[in-house]
Amino acid sequence: MINKDKINRVLIYNSLGRMIISTDEVFFPKDFFKIKGSELVMLKGSDFPVIAKGEEIDAIFEYITGDRIKYHTVIDLCTEYQVNFHVSDGELLQERRRSFKVTVDFDGMSPFYIRGEEMFSFEDPIELHFINLNLGGVLFASNSDFEPGDQVMLHFFDGEMQVLAEVLRVQKDDKGNIVGYGCQFLNVNQTQEEKLARFVFDCQVAERKRAAAKKAKR
Repeated sequence: MINKDKINRVLIYNSLGRMIISTDEVFFPKDFFKIKGSELVMLKGSDFPVIAKGEEIDAIFEYITGDRIKYHTVIDLCTEYQVNFHVSDGELLQERRRSFKVTVDFDGMSPFYIRGEEMFSFEDPIELHFINLNLGGVLFASNSDFEPGDQVMLHFFDGEMQVLAEVLRVQKDDKGNIVGYGCQFLNVNQTQEEKLARFVFDCQVAERKRAAAKKAKR
C-alpha cells in the first residue's frame, strides 16, 4: 500500500536500468479506468524525456522514513511535463533509513549520561552542538568528554525531542583534536521518528532548492 503522505520523491528507471526521471511532484488523480488492485500515479515536472506508451519502467518510491519501494510497470502516458502509470504490488528494497544524513547547525542540551551501570548527572545541563543528523543517530560536539559505550541523554528541537543515544565513536581531526561524538539513538518512538524524518526531509528539500537557485545563477 502506498503511503501517500510520506513520499519524498519518485525515481523512474528505463529498461536498461538508467535513471531518467526524478521528481517530488507526485499525485494520485481519480482513475476513471481503474484497474483492480492498482493505483494510478501522475508525476509532474519539466523537461521529462518522452517515453513511448507501453514501455516498461521501474518506479522507485522513496519515503521520508528511508523506505524504498520498487514497482515494475509500463507507461500509460508521457509528455514533457507529465508521466502517468499504474502500480500494484511493489518490492521493498534495502532500507536506507540511517543513510539520510543532513548537515545541521543547532544546539541542544544533556542533563546526564550513563557509563557502565552508573549515571552521572550534570549540575546544570551541558550544551551540545549538533553537526549532522539522520534517523538513526547524530554527531554532536561538546566540551565534556565522552567515551564509546557512554549513553547520553539528548534534549533538542527546543526540548521537544528527548532521546537516549549511545556513543559509537569519538571523531577526531588530523591533529587528533576531538571534533565530535558519533552516536546512535536508542529509544526513539514512532512519534519521535516521524518528527526526525520530517526534519531530515525538510532539510533535503531546502538543500535542493539552494542547489537549484545556485545553478540558475550560473
